Amino acid sequence: MVTVLIFLAIFLSFFCSFVLKKQYAAVLLVIIASCRVAITINSVIIMIFFAALLHFFHTFLETKQNKSLLLILLLPITFILSIFLIQPYKINFFNYLGYLSALFIFAWVMLLKWDSETIIKFLTVYGLFLLLAGFLEKTLTDNLRIGHVLTVATAYAVILVVTWTIWTISIFLSKKYSINIIFLGTFLVFLAIVFSGTRMGLIGIILGLGLCGLSAAFTKNKNISIIKVVFYPTCIIASLLLFSVITWTLLPNDLRIKKAFSALIEGKIDMENMGRVVIWASSINIIEKNKFLGIGSGNFHIEYKKILISAGLNNIPVHTIVGHANSVHSHSHNIYLMILTEHGIVGFLVLSVFVFFCLLQPFLYFLKERREGRQCPEFFALSSGFIVMVILGATDSMGMLLPTTGFSAWLLGVCASLRERRLNCLQK
Repeated sequence: MVTVLIFLAIFLSFFCSFVLKKQYAAVLLVIIASCRVAITINSVIIMIFFAALLHFFHTFLETKQNKSLLLILLLPITFILSIFLIQPYKINFFNYLGYLSALFIFAWVMLLKWDSETIIKFLTVYGLFLLLAGFLEKTLTDNLRIGHVLTVATAYAVILVVTWTIWTISIFLSKKYSINIIFLGTFLVFLAIVFSGTRMGLIGIILGLGLCGLSAAFTKNKNISIIKVVFYPTCIIASLLLFSVITWTLLPNDLRIKKAFSALIEGKIDMENMGRVVIWASSINIIEKNKFLGIGSGNFHIEYKKILISAGLNNIPVHTIVGHANSVHSHSHNIYLMILTEHGIVGFLVLSVFVFFCLLQPFLYFLKERREGRQCPEFFALSSGFIVMVILGATDSMGMLLPTTGFSAWLLGVCASLRERRLNCLQK
């Protein structure tokens, strides 16, 4: 059934793009389809890859924009092709095909013209999709944690809170909707995070609101004092903490997320935290032995299991070393360790340069707009969402897992697309 829905989304994306000429809707449908790209049916990954490829070339041939930034794509693509040529480890073909799909989604998104209105519309629909899928899962299943639309609950919570952060700041700064809409959206996201059982999701909401306060302070006054810069977000965070404390007392004590937070506050290391400690230590061990090129995408669970066996830890409680579907953890639970373990220092540098050039575009656009006395809500919204993802990435690998790479590609693609707006304004 899931496969049929994915194929239907891909088909509708072609219809929106080629017939209706609604590229933004087509992007949305492809990213929604990629949410379940980690399922074992390889035909789904192939379909998404060809969809992203065809959409990219279709847009590339139709647009008249400066496409010089596409040269940055050569960096990660060259790295992947080199790995296939050298074959320093076991190559999981479909993992790399998933990454190539994300690269073409990125290139496709980058060629489109995104502004505050289209970003808000995109995130509104995508956020509603995540919320609806999560609440339906809670209603129709007996799962302890919701989030299977993105394969795992943590991925669901992190992507949802990043989506909410960008959406909230975009709306707040551009004043597209009333403050009541923001409160409603925040409440629904908060509820979904609680049902997902993900502690970092709640921390992400606090970060998002703090960044919203900072963004409002900077856009309100070009020469705002440092006192106000600190005061505004502090008031917002304090208000949120008060709201959280009141809401927390009303939640049932048997909720998974409440038990986990209670253990964390008391200074206890529960099974989930213990599992992360073991995984992080194992990841560092793997990095030391495979510094330059890593062990390859999708090979972490093999090396991790070897380390557990050699250290005599293979008999520790199942929840500590076992991931979902009774399989050994497949990633490092830290996006930086994951990149270093699977792709080594070389891969880490390639990705860092790629991300740097993407984030440089909104920053340069912001400086140009600021000099001319205009606000740039896109810069604050996109950079805040990226900051939240970077911070939450310290405790999990979201953004680099196959079900989430589509959204990550969209985020970086929108950032890179601001280059064209900046160049067009400079030419005028």
